[in-house]
Amino acid sequence: MSKVELPPSVLDCLKNEMQIEMEHFFNKYDSFDDSFKATANRLLVDMLRVSKESSSFNEDVSFYEDGTHEQNKFMDAMFDCFKLFNELQSSKIDLLKRMYKHHSRSEGYWFPVVVISKPLASYLNEPSEFILYRGCYLDEYNSKDFRQPWTSDLDTAKRFAFIYGDFDKSNRVVVKAKVKNTDIAWIVEITTEHEIVLLPDFSPIENDIELSYIQYCESKNQ
Repeated sequence: MSKVELPPSVLDCLKNEMQIEMEHFFNKYDSFDDSFKATANRLLVDMLRVSKESSSFNEDVSFYEDGTHEQNKFMDAMFDCFKLFNELQSSKIDLLKRMYKHHSRSEGYWFPVVVISKPLASYLNEPSEFILYRGCYLDEYNSKDFRQPWTSDLDTAKRFAFIYGDFDKSNRVVVKAKVKNTDIAWIVEITTEHEIVLLPDFSPIENDIELSYIQYCESKNQ
């Protein structure tokens, strides 16, 4: 068992101020040995301190480039988190949006997952019910423990289910769900993915598998 633990001050900031999903974070953090964890803890504590004290975060905190590729990418991701925290402490909503849509996530790198637990605006003027799609693993559909990102565009869901990423596509599906406007956490503005972020505890009115991988392949061959 690891003897090195994340400092409480850093844990509190990541969990409560940045609203990072800690299970996802610790899956990465705990993949490192204690020697690197000790180094990471020292750097994270310093990043937290400087992010709250300084307006010139880039000048006061250095990138970490002395570890393995995975260690360096982890610290690079955390540097970006604290840089955004430094810039956007006065706007919690903007901080969540910027971290949630960070470019590293779209480019396939590891980056902390942000949980948007409350609506970022009022969406009561939207239709009371509407249809959304999500590309995911079959296990996610079976468990009904859905992640937050959905899309109103079926073709986008197909790409996320069967094209993007390096995974076992045969175990992927497109899910179709009918949801309420009170389930919306954020309608992402200016995006080609037509993304709608749903609240973590939402419960769809209806949900079903719209497309399996076999059906997708058959449709491509027609």
